[in-house]
Amino acid sequence: MKKMPEMLLGNRYRILEGIGEGGMARVYRGMDVKLNRPVAIKVLYEQFAGDPDFLRRFKQEAKAAAKLSHPSIVNVYDEGEEGNIHYIIMEYVDGYTLKEVVQRNGRLKPADAAQIILQICDALVHAHSQKIIHRDIKPQNIIITGDGRVKVTDFGIARATVDATITYGKSLLGSVHYSSPEQARGYCADQKSDIYSLGVVFYELLTGEVPFSGESPISIALKHLQEDIVPPGKLVEGLPAELENIVMKATHKEQNLRYSSAAQFRDELEEWLKNEKDLNYGNNSLVKRMRSYTLYKDRQGFDKDPFEEPKETMPDKKRYLRKKKYFSKKILIYTGLLVFLFTMLFAGYKFIHNFLHVPEVSTPDLQGKSLAEAEEELESLGLSYRIAREEYNETVPKDHIISQEPPAERSVKRGREIDLVLSLGPDLVEVPYLIGSTQLEARLMLSELGLNMKVDREYSDEIAPDYVIRQDPGKGFQLARGEGVHVVVSDGKRPFSLRDFRNWELEDVREWLNLYELVLRNIDEEYSDEIPEGRVISQFPASGEMVQAGDNVDLVISKGIDPDSYKTYTFEIDPLVSPGQVIKVYVEDVEGTKTVFEGTYLGELITAEGVGSGQVVLMELRNDEYQIIDVLIFP
Repeated sequence: MKKMPEMLLGNRYRILEGIGEGGMARVYRGMDVKLNRPVAIKVLYEQFAGDPDFLRRFKQEAKAAAKLSHPSIVNVYDEGEEGNIHYIIMEYVDGYTLKEVVQRNGRLKPADAAQIILQICDALVHAHSQKIIHRDIKPQNIIITGDGRVKVTDFGIARATVDATITYGKSLLGSVHYSSPEQARGYCADQKSDIYSLGVVFYELLTGEVPFSGESPISIALKHLQEDIVPPGKLVEGLPAELENIVMKATHKEQNLRYSSAAQFRDELEEWLKNEKDLNYGNNSLVKRMRSYTLYKDRQGFDKDPFEEPKETMPDKKRYLRKKKYFSKKILIYTGLLVFLFTMLFAGYKFIHNFLHVPEVSTPDLQGKSLAEAEEELESLGLSYRIAREEYNETVPKDHIISQEPPAERSVKRGREIDLVLSLGPDLVEVPYLIGSTQLEARLMLSELGLNMKVDREYSDEIAPDYVIRQDPGKGFQLARGEGVHVVVSDGKRPFSLRDFRNWELEDVREWLNLYELVLRNIDEEYSDEIPEGRVISQFPASGEMVQAGDNVDLVISKGIDPDSYKTYTFEIDPLVSPGQVIKVYVEDVEGTKTVFEGTYLGELITAEGVGSGQVVLMELRNDEYQIIDVLIFP
């Protein structure tokens, strides 16, 4: 892991030591010197820190994730930059990742696995209620503390890395085993994508292995798209059927057939745990088998072979005749063997003699010649051939010779068989139609055909981001494996500068965002002494920042002045008009408009009270109409 000298970020966060690396950042243990508490510091890799579009999305998602507050979610405290160093400050959790737990202990007991998934469900319920999707649920992003509590990290931040993973070659790697089919296609992830990924994590906890594996991330992604998951009960004998059903529903390829929410997923787990009583399931004790044997003994108490033949005593004459007959047979057998051996030696001599005297010829050079030409030339020399194998070749035409054995100009006996390697020509495949596919789908299709993909990107008002606009060569064109197809992928609509919404009415902001295809994500409310109720106090991203269609916008709306902060002002008013005049005195303040005095003025002082801020207005009746003669502004 790359070392970083001990330094102070933001004049507050001290880096102490490296503790890990992830897909987008190095992780350090640090200390918040202002609050004197340990923190985890994620420092972005250099290639991400140099991408302004990535940084814009990353900061937006990090600030959104910082609003999450849940005991099963690792808190995001802060984000910032120090020179070229971009960092996130997170809660420091002392424990092990769930991946490390599985690698060390293997599959878990069903009840233990269900308890862990239950806590992750709780975290997802909270995040989804805040419209934040994790997008990268996997055991590496789940920490188990020493007392068994679950902590999920990297909430919401995964969205910023979607484009970057393709751009910088990080691809899917550790995440692809847990990615939903819609993510493998390159589509937007939603709540049910998190549910699918969590179902795969549950599968791994119960069986000790992921449902799909392969030699490359692409092959695994295709399995998520095309192959059915093997039910975990087929891998673990005696697994409760209810848990298997929960896993299979969570990991259904069709989104509408999965759990409708993380809360529904959690409720079914809680119901099973409530009914589960055998918490000792999964004890893998071994059963020992014993073997025994007995020694046969006869009833008299001594060892005896029950299959042994009894011996008989023969008369001497019979023994003599038997021996004579035996020796006669022996002589006949030996004589026959000698005759056979002599015959074989003679035949072998003739064979070797004839072989050694076969005339020799020099093998011709057949490389590059057609099979017909090679056959004719070999036949003229008294040689034959055998097609050892056929293989694709980019330079040797189809049905021509690539190589031979023995090689050219080697002396061989007439009748010798020459091994030939025959060309199938270039390994050509047809280019598929890629326009309208996502970038990831196009890469998967080309990879399966052995073709490479060269990507350029451009803005488009018609084509959604990450979809192919055009390709070269087009559909049906034949290319040799290893060659590349050039595609142009949409970057979506051209970024533009965000308006300043401060002091706007909420409905006016909604209308503007819809017009420019931006998404109003979170609306918070705060009291304000300056901004009237119902108007915008602040926004994220800030005015002037570059955004494009599909980006999220968060607003803080004024609730008006805090009632607890209102101050009451008392005024003694001398109207300075002649007694007998008809006057009217009213107050406009945060509570509305109220009349203090109306009628014939008799010369006394008039008392008025105003709350918060506003004005006291004095009016005089002239020609049957009230006219303003004085205004007092407060405070």
